[in-house]
Amino acid sequence: MDYGALGVVLTIIVIVVVFSFLRGRGGVAHRPEVIQFLLYDVKLNQVLVDTFHQREKPRRLEKTNWEINKSKINFLGESLKETLKLTFDMVEEVNQDIKMTKKNKSLSYQDINVTRLKEPLTKCREGLEEWLMDAIGTTEVSPRYPSISGFLFGER
Repeated sequence: MDYGALGVVLTIIVIVVVFSFLRGRGGVAHRPEVIQFLLYDVKLNQVLVDTFHQREKPRRLEKTNWEINKSKINFLGESLKETLKLTFDMVEEVNQDIKMTKKNKSLSYQDINVTRLKEPLTKCREGLEEWLMDAIGTTEVSPRYPSISGFLFGER
């Protein structure tokens, strides 16, 4: 039996196991990115609300990043979490109104009350930007580039 080859195989297995335990599992490193994604939805929705009645066919409000990341915001304060939840519930209601107006041609887009979203969206934006300022010192998250170990062993 070749003990040299067995030693190399065992060494590689140990290295892979060590790297899998040492790499990040989300946690603090991904928090700014989660907040940045939510902030993107909030900013886009603010623009959509401001221009809603100027459009011939209004666009539905954005909530994709909220749906993806709402389970990952446990580190935020309770008031901000509640504000985000209520705001995106209102976004869903407005989207339902838009959908109903598209189906029912007798209804008008002008009847949809989107101005009620202005204050909650502003509170969400201020809260998320404040969290980013406190956590990383800026409201813009720099793009992450993969490291060599991340390329070889995968990053989460």
